[in-house]
Amino acid sequence: MNQQILEMLMQGTVEVIFRKKENNLLRTLLCTMNKSNIPPEELKTYGLALQESGGDRMIVWDVEKNDWRSFYMNSIIDIFPSNAPK
Repeated sequence: MNQQILEMLMQGTVEVIFRKKENNLLRTLLCTMNKSNIPPEELKTYGLALQESGGDRMIVWDVEKNDWRSFYMNSIIDIFPSNAPK
């Protein structure tokens, strides 16, 4: 499943609904790993994010907050391609 999610993230913007570990609240994250949607000054972090993602944790670019965020694979409720600009 990790590979499928990574492929979706590389193609464009994805909406992920998951439960936060620290407080069990639902969170919706509009995110991507598509380089064209990540600011150039953040691309140096891109490679590190890919390396650090794996196992249960996925590091992604939050397109609404313009910052790096992460979620855990086992906390995902739903995930789907977004209609947000790509």
